[in-house]
Amino acid sequence: MGSTIRLKAEGSEVRGVYQTAVESTHGAAGLHRTAHIIGIAGNGTQPTISFSVLWEKGSCSAWVGQCFILRDGAQVLKTFWMLRSVADNLAGDWGSTRLGEDLFFKT
Repeated sequence: MGSTIRLKAEGSEVRGVYQTAVESTHGAAGLHRTAHIIGIAGNGTQPTISFSVLWEKGSCSAWVGQCFILRDGAQVLKTFWMLRSVADNLAGDWGSTRLGEDLFFKT
């Protein structure tokens, strides 16, 4: 979809910047559509990872997945994500959580 992440790991701590190419509603991710990443990663050559962002308008997203090294040496991060949008009230809660899957390729 065109979203990008820039990650830096120090030990098991992961930090970076996420720039989204999509929004649940216009303006939901803020003016620049970017958010700071905070997360954790496991050890090894193909570690598991979890990271989250808080969007400017109050929604939050979380990803959990694993980094894979393919036969040709390419690196892929396969994740499942959850987006929680702000609900105006309990009655509006039912539509405020979305789930999906992302693939990120190291460039």
